[in-house]
Amino acid sequence: MQNLLQEKTSVYLPFIFVPLHMLFRYSFQKSVQKIMRKNKNAKKISESSFYFVQYLFLSILSFKISRDQNLHFFDLEALYSEKVFRNAFQPLHAIYLMGELSVYISAFIYMFFESRKDYADFTINVIHHISTISVIAFAYPRGNYNYSVAVAQIHDISDVFLEFSKVIFYLGKENASKLTFVAFATSFIIPRVFVFPRYLIAPFWNGKMNEAILKLSSEIDPMTVYDVKERSLGPGCLSIIYVLNCIWSIAILKMAVGMFKGRTWGDIREQEDEKTQKSE
Repeated sequence: MQNLLQEKTSVYLPFIFVPLHMLFRYSFQKSVQKIMRKNKNAKKISESSFYFVQYLFLSILSFKISRDQNLHFFDLEALYSEKVFRNAFQPLHAIYLMGELSVYISAFIYMFFESRKDYADFTINVIHHISTISVIAFAYPRGNYNYSVAVAQIHDISDVFLEFSKVIFYLGKENASKLTFVAFATSFIIPRVFVFPRYLIAPFWNGKMNEAILKLSSEIDPMTVYDVKERSLGPGCLSIIYVLNCIWSIAILKMAVGMFKGRTWGDIREQEDEKTQKSE
């Protein structure tokens, strides 16, 4: 694998992964729709089922990388070690990160055709996908492997619970979906709103990143590891994603309040879109 997949050639993986991903998605969703053809929510079930499988696979792969690299969010030195020491290229990093990039490119294309295009937060999703694609495309060629894995991992895990909760809800298991929604809300708000900015964005600006780099090697100038462009564009795109996370968190809390007050349970984005259509 090391000989077949090199750092310079790995950037071309999306040209292979994107069409394969789209083909697999099409086949997977058609199969689910065929099985669920008697369910009025067959299309939504097929979409959420695919996303669940997708994010579950990506999360498992990211946790394997984290275990192999002894990587976690609270250890800043581990996040920057590869960038500092220019460690040997790991093919698994390439497969995962280029896989993530391919997933978001494919999802960006699909989102204009699937049922979610009618959600109230469609524009926010477009901005999110563009920002995410930009972050990966910018960070990967510069060797930010561990850091990129951490950013992707902290976002993917909540989507596993979200899509699983949707599948259960569309299958008519409302009470069970409430339990999985609590798991989703917890895995979304805590990592994305609190952990993400503190350990993955703020260190670029509060000096913590420089301290971590100097602990790794006192002979290295932190400014030679991350130049001005990396210290501005990267965190800038991540800050946009963080703002979107906060907006979504408000929507999640609204859903939680409605759930505990016994109101109609469901995706608030669909409900808001239905209200807009009725008003028109």
